[in-house]
Amino acid sequence: MCELLQAATSQLSKFNPQDLANTAWALATLGHVDAVFMGDLVQAATSQLRSFNPQNLANTAWALATLGHVDAVFMCELVQVATPQLCSFKPQELANIAWALATLGHVDAGFLGELVQATTLQLRSFTPQGLANTAWALATLGHVDTGFVAELVQAATLQLRGFTPQNLANMAWAQAVLDEQGTACVGALIERAAASAMYSTPLELRQLSQFTMWLDTWPVATAVPPRLLSVCKQAWLEQPWLNNPTVSRAQLQVLDAIRQLPGCSGSSSEHLTDDGLFSIDIAVQLPGCQRLVVEVDGPTHFLSNAPTVPNGATCLRNRLLEARGWRVVGVTVVEWGRQVAKGGQAVHNYLVARLGVCG
Repeated sequence: MCELLQAATSQLSKFNPQDLANTAWALATLGHVDAVFMGDLVQAATSQLRSFNPQNLANTAWALATLGHVDAVFMCELVQVATPQLCSFKPQELANIAWALATLGHVDAGFLGELVQATTLQLRSFTPQGLANTAWALATLGHVDTGFVAELVQAATLQLRGFTPQNLANMAWAQAVLDEQGTACVGALIERAAASAMYSTPLELRQLSQFTMWLDTWPVATAVPPRLLSVCKQAWLEQPWLNNPTVSRAQLQVLDAIRQLPGCSGSSSEHLTDDGLFSIDIAVQLPGCQRLVVEVDGPTHFLSNAPTVPNGATCLRNRLLEARGWRVVGVTVVEWGRQVAKGGQAVHNYLVARLGVCG
């Protein structure tokens, strides 16, 4: 493969759009990662991007996401070229490009709005995987369109018997993130998830666990089979970050600085919630019995091309903590570094403002 790619590198300028897209797709399908070659391929694709058809665009985006090749500039250009062609995308191409953007953490609200419109027209032609991947993508990117999500969930309900355990877990998790509370759809999803739980991976069970936690926040109780609750909770509790959390340097710095604020000396790190389901970065007990969570979040908690916008997983975590009676405050590692560089008084003022405490 290495020799083949070496030979191909010198010929990339002669590749047409189909050649470039097929090459990217083939490498992704084989799982062959070569960052240097992919960089050269992206450069060659950039000069011909305006000639890419919907299949070329979707396959190239899917390949980059599958290989983990992040190039925000190229993705911006690809999205610009794809936007006026969305009405010509087939269902799988729409689902693939949505999944690719979410996997890469690349958000473009305008494009997603157009994609939703194009998807709506073909929703009944989507496969179970296409529906689940689209829902997961919108949830990951935090794109809320209540009307569309309701239609998507309804379309998924009609095909639930064709959903794999992964499809079910992705759909359930997306519903939780997007807060889509269609009771009939949720009931059918719970029934199918319970039937397939024994075939689910630990990751899928953890997604379903978050789904059941979200159900607990509903004003009206929703019945979930005890067996499903049990296996999901077990998978959730077995996560390394819950049993043996890694404390970052930034987290320790923030904790030390918070403890110096009036009334915050008893703040603690990696504090377990009362139900033992979450390990809080920093727990602050404020006067008046107010409980405050400070989450020190690194880049993986945000979208790659919008580094201050929390991704779907972070938003769901925050909502679930709030449902447990905690007020959540986020401190990004990047912003913390800026404040530390300014000096002690800047750090103090920043935390006073973020936590809403008296300085």
